[in-house]
Amino acid sequence: MESDYGEVLDVLGRQLTACAAGTGQLALVTGGLAAGKTHLAHAFAAHAAATGALCLTAAGSAAEREVPGGVADQLLCGPRVPRETSERVTRLLSTVTPETEAPVLRTLGAELLTLARQRPVVVLVDDAHLSDALSARLLAHLRRRSASAPVMLVLTRWDWEQPATDRVLTDLTRQPHTHLRLAPLTGAEVTGVLAAATTPEYAREHAPAVHRATAGNPLLVHALAEDHRALGPGLPPPPHGLPHSGPAHAQAALSCLTRWDGALLTTAQGLAVLDTAATAPLLAEVTGLPPAAVGRALGALTAAGVAEGPRLRHPALHTAVRTTLTDAEAARLHSGAAAALQHRGADPVAVARHLLAARTGDERAVGVLGAAAAQATEHGDLAFAIRCLELAVRLSTDPQGRDGLRRRLARTLWQTDPAAADRRHAADRTALTRGDLPPRHATGPLKHALWQGDQDTVREALRARAGLPQERRDPRTEAELRLAHRWFYGTAVLRGTAAEPPEGRGARVAAEDLWSRAVDAVCDSASATSGRTAVAGAEHLLESCRPGETFLEVALAALFALLRGDRPDLAAAWSDRLHDRAVRGSWTTWQAAMGAVRADLALRRGELAVATERARACLGLLAPQSWGVLRAYPLATLVSAATALGDTGAAEEAVRQLPSDTLPVSVWSLRFLCARGRHHLDADRALAAAEDFQRCGHLAREAELDVAELAPWRTGLAEVNLRLGRTVIARDLAKQQLEGTRGACGGTRGTALRVLAATADPAQRPGLLRSSAELLEAAGDRAELARSLADLSVALRSLGELDAARAVSWRAAQEAKFCRSTAGGSVPPDRAAPAPVARPGGGEPDRGEAPVLSDAEGRVALLAARGFSNRDISEQLFITVSTVEQHLTRVYRKLGVSGRRALPELLPLPRLQSA
Repeated sequence: MESDYGEVLDVLGRQLTACAAGTGQLALVTGGLAAGKTHLAHAFAAHAAATGALCLTAAGSAAEREVPGGVADQLLCGPRVPRETSERVTRLLSTVTPETEAPVLRTLGAELLTLARQRPVVVLVDDAHLSDALSARLLAHLRRRSASAPVMLVLTRWDWEQPATDRVLTDLTRQPHTHLRLAPLTGAEVTGVLAAATTPEYAREHAPAVHRATAGNPLLVHALAEDHRALGPGLPPPPHGLPHSGPAHAQAALSCLTRWDGALLTTAQGLAVLDTAATAPLLAEVTGLPPAAVGRALGALTAAGVAEGPRLRHPALHTAVRTTLTDAEAARLHSGAAAALQHRGADPVAVARHLLAARTGDERAVGVLGAAAAQATEHGDLAFAIRCLELAVRLSTDPQGRDGLRRRLARTLWQTDPAAADRRHAADRTALTRGDLPPRHATGPLKHALWQGDQDTVREALRARAGLPQERRDPRTEAELRLAHRWFYGTAVLRGTAAEPPEGRGARVAAEDLWSRAVDAVCDSASATSGRTAVAGAEHLLESCRPGETFLEVALAALFALLRGDRPDLAAAWSDRLHDRAVRGSWTTWQAAMGAVRADLALRRGELAVATERARACLGLLAPQSWGVLRAYPLATLVSAATALGDTGAAEEAVRQLPSDTLPVSVWSLRFLCARGRHHLDADRALAAAEDFQRCGHLAREAELDVAELAPWRTGLAEVNLRLGRTVIARDLAKQQLEGTRGACGGTRGTALRVLAATADPAQRPGLLRSSAELLEAAGDRAELARSLADLSVALRSLGELDAARAVSWRAAQEAKFCRSTAGGSVPPDRAAPAPVARPGGGEPDRGEAPVLSDAEGRVALLAARGFSNRDISEQLFITVSTVEQHLTRVYRKLGVSGRRALPELLPLPRLQSA
């Protein structure tokens, strides 16, 4: 029966009273590891000494278990024993032999009984199970002769399933004795310990978790209390029912493990290595311990609160126990665990974790590592898959199999670090340029050459493939290469290659292959007058896109085909979906690329701060060398957004990150040139801007990559010529842009119309600018819409239409306010608010008040302009009628009008998106 600490002390106290009356006593105090037995022994020794008894103490030790008479020497040669007695005992112990042991024991017993004639004697041996053989026999001999003497024996030992030869159990417990078992601390006692170290409120919140994690082991409880005291009272509630742990807890647990023979520590090491896979038979196999020893160790660890069955109770204990292993020991255990789990048919991922920890294996491990990599890739754990494949490549002894693993490793690496993948492609790239690489292995190095903009390698490889028999060619790969080139690198490089547009010999194959047909539709949309015919094909491609299988450029081309087809809504939805899929699967390269698209879409909507934030975020996902030529894309977005926000410093910083003179020609480098040209123009460097736009146009035509929506260099060059007073040249360039964008997305045409209006006669400008505004609003480009509306206001003012000019000016300010919003990003203080505009009612605005409505005021004003009553507005916006009236009062004051009848004139466009 278990008793708590106080109850055991009470029982021992009563036994001491009986001993003093002349009745010998034997008490055996047991408990789990670190259950408080030693602390109790010291407390009882102090109590016994206070009553006048002679207290002789000793402690067993595993290190001195083979020293004959070690415990006897501690008992009878201590400072409390008369010198004459201790000297006689010392001489006797030095002369013990097997033949003289019996008389020596009788003499030692007589010496101790002589001491008991003067006062009661308490013989207290802590960890008595670690006593040497001679001392154990002395204790048994003494017990047999002290039944009627004032001698009390108090022995402490662990609760441990001892073998039948245990010296203490076989001799002493045959005598009459009292067995006291120390119970673990109760929940209330744990709360008291924790409260003493922290606060009562903290203890009530955290004590249940501490009790569960320690099973009430006093040593562990006090250690955790010390950790909580050191960590401070502000800790959050324990996660998943586990208490916060610190160094004291780890040290206390290790102390429990090193007090007995090595089986405890070895078993705990096996638990730390096997973790959730641990079972008693598996522990025995991995550690090499006998099954019976493992069973006893698990029982002791469970009783001590270190383990709970074949599991360590707290994750911190795994870390602490692993620190006791050398690298060689850890490798041996993990290797054994891998072999044992593989023999039992365990999940390949579980086996692979041990192989990776051991950093070694044999040829049999290669298949397991490959299977584990496949599972990890499927579940999005690419880092683990890469580690598995790297070890498999190192362990494989089959050259052909090793090459296959290396190619798998390169494909997986490309999803997280294209620069690292390039190193794994070195051998295949060399063979590719020589024409020695089989076509089925050429996709990887071709893909990476395309990513880096290495057109020479791609062209030579595709020309070599063009001469292959049809059955040895891969129509899907060739279609993907054709699409990527047509949209992002131009068609000039494809002449005479396997990826040349299928107008002749490849037409029949393309017509028979559904994938190729969808690719061709998207491919043709890059140069078609209208991109709307490719929308369905683009969606089919996006539905089939899978990171790791599809060229990333295919997804990008399909998204841009949606933009050319005037479906920015679909492009945004698909880019968000692919971005989320890449995040869930840890496909970093796809995540970065989709992040760049999402930043571009935000820029096209006029969400300048959002575009800036997204561009910076995606640039941080990959190292510069891993971006390849695509790095110019988010940098172009960053330059454009910063320029539109007036953040010259941020624009300059982004421009410096990419010296465009070294860039291979691609749509990304062309976009960067346009963005840099726009930045130069905004900074009044007209000649530098002209150089960038002219160079962009020359490269685009040369590569047959002149797509207005992707690189609108003509519009930029037209604005440069306007700035330089060359109106005729500017008009021709704007008209060329409009001719090249017939049927294209409205945003590009709307911008071109705005520039064309600046070259037209004053009377023609309002019509052109209204058309521009309609196209830009339909496209959702609010930044360009604000510019067109501002120009329209000026044009109307010049014709004397002041009321209309003021209304349009107010709307332009509203759009500008939205675009310069700091939500999701930062905007320079000097550009955070739009410039004041004239009041529609006449007169100049108050310079201390920006005549721009807040979002709430704008929503109320829009509904009022559409004829809704105040009550209708309150119901639609879930606000009170009084709030509606207050908003309208402020709207009238800001706009300088007397009532709601004037609002329709101030809100002429069909929708106000900030509302």
